[in-house]
Amino acid sequence: MNALRSADAVRADKLDPIAQKVADASARLPQIEDGTPEDARAFRNEKGNPFAPDPCAIDSVEDREIPIGSGSLKIRIYRPYGWKEGLNAGFVFFHGGGFVLGDVEQYDTVVQHIVAKSGCIAISVEYLLAPDNKIKGIHRDGFDAYKWIRDNSADLGIEADKIAIGGDSAGGNLSIGVELLCKQENYPIPIYQVLIYPSVDLPMSFHSVEEFAEGYFLTKKGMTWFRSHYLETPEQASDPVLLFLERDLSGLSPAFLVTAGFDPLRDEGKAFADRLQQHDVAVEHVCYTDMIHGFISFAGGIPAGMELIEDISVRLKQI
Repeated sequence: MNALRSADAVRADKLDPIAQKVADASARLPQIEDGTPEDARAFRNEKGNPFAPDPCAIDSVEDREIPIGSGSLKIRIYRPYGWKEGLNAGFVFFHGGGFVLGDVEQYDTVVQHIVAKSGCIAISVEYLLAPDNKIKGIHRDGFDAYKWIRDNSADLGIEADKIAIGGDSAGGNLSIGVELLCKQENYPIPIYQVLIYPSVDLPMSFHSVEEFAEGYFLTKKGMTWFRSHYLETPEQASDPVLLFLERDLSGLSPAFLVTAGFDPLRDEGKAFADRLQQHDVAVEHVCYTDMIHGFISFAGGIPAGMELIEDISVRLKQI
């Protein structure tokens, strides 16, 4: 690993200059905790993301509506050039946004680049958001979406036993929730998981939450605001089902787990990697030590974001 990558959860001497600009700009904007989910979504849609990666060339993009237990949701299917019917690896992607924000469109070019560089067929899932939907229901909807994708893999051009799963932040939490439901339901678990600065400690008990409480894009107040919308009650943060760091993780998929050095979620992500290892799950942890939370979404301006896309793609090629 180079000087800005570590197997430990540590911060660099200073934040990457472009990440610093993103963090500073974010601090000057209206903060999500001062408004409603509708306000935050409208503001995000209006402002856009100037650092999103540019589109790239792939074979096709297709939107579908699929049935799940609670109704239906949208998936977006990305196929690379050279894909072959029924023989391709698949990657089910769940976007971040604290279970309150985000959609397939906002992560569109990130997923395009993963597809172009990995050769996988990717399915980006537009799961139903809080506050109308709460975390356990979102986990169940994610499981239903994964099950539908696997059950219909031949139609999608994917080999059923070569499906990876992953996501960033809340999407990482959702990926873990899906894996645990697969284990509970005795349904085939994905072959691999990509956990990008995942949220795994709902009580927010780790030191990095305080160390980076404000000024680094994701804030402690913002995290508390997200939880106020996706939890049924504040006490649900301590529900044993949702305390992933205390669950039996044996039998879960091998994992690539990424943290960021200046991220409130840094320490809990590393703790989850350690717990996977304790349960004999193969895990590779990499901390991008000069990065902030969310940096994969800024891959058009922050070089490390595109490097992470490359790192993910290299690993997906091997499944």
